[in-house]
Amino acid sequence: MMIYRRRMIGLAGATLAAVVVLTGCTAGDSQWDGSGTIEPGPDRAEAPYPDPVPSELAPDLGMTDPARDALSTFALDIDTGSYTRFRDAVANGRSIDPSEVRTEEFVNYFAQDYPTPERGLGVSIDATVLPFRPEHRLVRVGISSTPASSITRVDADLALVVDCSGSMDEAGKMETTKSALRTLVSSLRPTDRVAMVCYSTEADVVLEPTPASERDGILAAIDELAPRDSTNAAAGLALGYDVAMSMRTEGRMTRVILISDGVANVGETDPEGILARISTQAKAGINLISVGVGITTYNDHLLEQLANQGDGWHVYIDTAAEAERVFATGLTGSLVVAATDARAQVEFDPAQVSGYRLLGYENRAIADEDFRNDAIDGGEVFAGHATTALYEVALREGWSQEPFVTATVRYLDDTGRAVEASATLAGSACATSPREASPRLRQDLVVALLTDRLVGGPWSAIVSAADLRAEAEGLPAALDGDPDVTQLVDLVNRATA
Repeated sequence: MMIYRRRMIGLAGATLAAVVVLTGCTAGDSQWDGSGTIEPGPDRAEAPYPDPVPSELAPDLGMTDPARDALSTFALDIDTGSYTRFRDAVANGRSIDPSEVRTEEFVNYFAQDYPTPERGLGVSIDATVLPFRPEHRLVRVGISSTPASSITRVDADLALVVDCSGSMDEAGKMETTKSALRTLVSSLRPTDRVAMVCYSTEADVVLEPTPASERDGILAAIDELAPRDSTNAAAGLALGYDVAMSMRTEGRMTRVILISDGVANVGETDPEGILARISTQAKAGINLISVGVGITTYNDHLLEQLANQGDGWHVYIDTAAEAERVFATGLTGSLVVAATDARAQVEFDPAQVSGYRLLGYENRAIADEDFRNDAIDGGEVFAGHATTALYEVALREGWSQEPFVTATVRYLDDTGRAVEASATLAGSACATSPREASPRLRQDLVVALLTDRLVGGPWSAIVSAADLRAEAEGLPAALDGDPDVTQLVDLVNRATA
């Protein structure tokens, strides 16, 4: 009998999806033939996936035995920056470090199909057999937030903190920044207000709080931005939060938006020191949106952690279209918080489940006993977002028709009241193959296979690059030519060639 141990491999939008793999059927000589069914028989060269690997030869999956620990608990995360940075790297003939690959941020970039709640957060679960491990299943736990269109947004006060260091002169970073800021300003209401801090060796206020109705003056200040000297990120953020605090007004929302390549080389350069200030200000209700730019000289860890500690959202801008998506189309939702201190807890029935592993959320884990401790910081979920968690889970032989997994989300609503929502799934509810499942679940499988390959995970020892490309090729037709998915297929082909 295999002994399982925990190993977290990879998970952020306001929809949470968990992928769970279950074992309970025997593979025998079964194999995936690409048609959505598992057929017995001899090896077939055209099969998109190889024969299942005997359990004694299978790679260590690093699973947790629910008899020892039946609960998986983490703060929700809606970041997408890891995926767009990967996309930028591929476009420039580069690769990103495996430590920068966060499965949840890849999955969260794409549209999902979860029901949207009228208020707060909702939970849903579906599942399918894994084609390359037919004795396993993939389960998706979806957590979705109230649409931005159903929430009345109050006026916003934005403190823009812009990196004007010398490194921003590389690879068009400053021009990308200025273009993104122009997009942001064009999407604001006349009654919103904007202030801007520019930092290099020191930090300066280059635009005092100004109504968005004075658009020409704001755009003129943006045009004046230029790279200068060293990078004192701590000074820039400190001044930015001071400006934000001075703008706070009853009945309005206040946000800090940082645009940077994340490099810090003078002043406080220790991420922990910078993060301490951010965490304190976040508790005052000022959320941070960190926007990364630049494929070269980039500190992914700092920008991602700043957003986490600032109860905000981390994105990466690689194209003008992405700036439009983030700052224009998605701005309203990214400003409105649908749920605060949100966290999820997924429970596995040890009588039915022999092992599970979470793919993602490595740096978002919360102690199981703190799930209902609202003094422990969770994640902020903005309106109209979705977030996805992926699990691989093994069912025991002879599993029952009772639910084997329960997912619960807990958050504070706009009155500060704790709210919980749950969903369950039984083994009989699993689709027999990805092609029989929701197309979005099939999409999430391809994304998870991609990130697993990028980090050298256990699936990459079973599923070849050719297998991954073959599975990806069928997605656009299944999703009505979704342009994001079509682009994903191209990236899969280029990254695995």
